[in-house]
Amino acid sequence: MKTDYFQSQEFLEKEKSFLEKHNLIKIIQDEKIFIDYVPYATNENFCHQQLYSHPFIYAHRDAFENLQKASAFADEKGFKIRIWDAYRPFEAQAFMADKFPEHVENGYVSHPSEGVATHVRGIAIDLTLIDKNGKDLDMGTGFDEMSEDSHHGSKEISANKKDAEKNRQMLAEIMQKSGFEIYKNEWWHYNLKIFKYAGDGEIIGSKAVADKKYPKIPAGEFIELLTPAVKKTFLKNF
Repeated sequence: MKTDYFQSQEFLEKEKSFLEKHNLIKIIQDEKIFIDYVPYATNENFCHQQLYSHPFIYAHRDAFENLQKASAFADEKGFKIRIWDAYRPFEAQAFMADKFPEHVENGYVSHPSEGVATHVRGIAIDLTLIDKNGKDLDMGTGFDEMSEDSHHGSKEISANKKDAEKNRQMLAEIMQKSGFEIYKNEWWHYNLKIFKYAGDGEIIGSKAVADKKYPKIPAGEFIELLTPAVKKTFLKNF
């Protein structure tokens, strides 16, 4: 698709209908929230392949409301928020999981058919903090680095990268105060605090409730968000 299609009346009407149907908000960059780079709309991501047809950031309305609180708390500390990803189409999530089953096994990618898949529900946001000059704060690793160094409480980071550990703790404090919860394996990932977890991180008892309030958005809902390669993999009629 040509880039200008995503500004066309045809696309914008489809987008509006999709967002309204699933109670999603299109997040636009402002003075407190930066969206200058969406990795999955490029080849510069852990899949080494473009998954999104163009840059977009959508989030469930509840997540968006909490994000406004987070941006205000960050602003009070002299920082801004940079978002890399939020709602993720079912097909894109499945593409990641099928291509890298080891990341599913190690807890970095949730399969949309079997896992909790908070991104597919629109209730997760991948983000960081930036300073007044737009520079990312040091968090010890880059976004989507699938290693133990990305875990909250990483001994490597706490022992050898004190500033990074401090910055992670500041981000966690901001997000938790705003109604999000951390994901232990990824310092950049936060989702709405709606699930009850066992000590090992497994869901217990509340999945049906979560599905009722924040259902997974199924495949085939808005295929214009996907690249041809992802469409061809998951949509028989493409």
